[in-house]
Amino acid sequence: MELTLADGRTLEHMVFGDPRGEPVVVFHGTPATAYAGALVSDAAVAARARLVAVSRPGYGASSTSPPGLASTASDVVELLDALGLDRVGVHGISGGGPFALAMAAVAPERVTRVVVSAGPSAEAEADQPGEAEAQFGGAAEQSLAEFRARAFPSGPPPGSYLARHPDKFEVFVANLHRAVQRLDGYVRDNASWCGPWDIELADVTRPVRLVYGREDVMVPPTHGEWLHARLPHAELSIRDGGHGDITFGLAGEAYEYLVGG
Repeated sequence: MELTLADGRTLEHMVFGDPRGEPVVVFHGTPATAYAGALVSDAAVAARARLVAVSRPGYGASSTSPPGLASTASDVVELLDALGLDRVGVHGISGGGPFALAMAAVAPERVTRVVVSAGPSAEAEADQPGEAEAQFGGAAEQSLAEFRARAFPSGPPPGSYLARHPDKFEVFVANLHRAVQRLDGYVRDNASWCGPWDIELADVTRPVRLVYGREDVMVPPTHGEWLHARLPHAELSIRDGGHGDITFGLAGEAYEYLVGG
């Protein structure tokens, strides 16, 4: 589904989970699109949550816009108005974590609770110039099978969450392929949360649960510790597991917490 924003840009969104459940906005990882909601839809159904997943600017059918956390949050507030949703829980998955916190900073009256699942802090290191092009350039000209063979020549990392859930690995690859048809969103994400943020974490007055994995090498627990020290109403949970175990494997816990808000 696509919403035409007040300034004429397009914002893509998809709905997953329980269509009659409590609304939860999901900010996908980096790079990804709203289709990432399919990876956690079963967990949302079990928790009776209705997921409103949003493709950030530059991803999927969403128009590109200048980098920024606050502006992305404002786009989603406009979406909530269009959907007739008053207050929502917010889930930030990996690279979506800073944007979830931005929602609570920009529009605290619209947010009940926030869960950040292995999200980067402002101390995250930006990708080197040309890294995105080297890794994903040309995806638009590749079939899904060709892209999978190039990006994951040996399949998912052995022992990872996606290796243990091959059905979700296929969804993950399809979503990644869609996300990097152009690299606008990937570059924009890095520019939005690497370095100083355009929101004040002290303005996040809603309850926040930060969840990180001890074995996560992509976004280690130090990022959660950095955020925990700056958020006035946050709890930090460091759990066993790697990146996928936290972002996808613990989604059910996240939605039970958010629906209970």
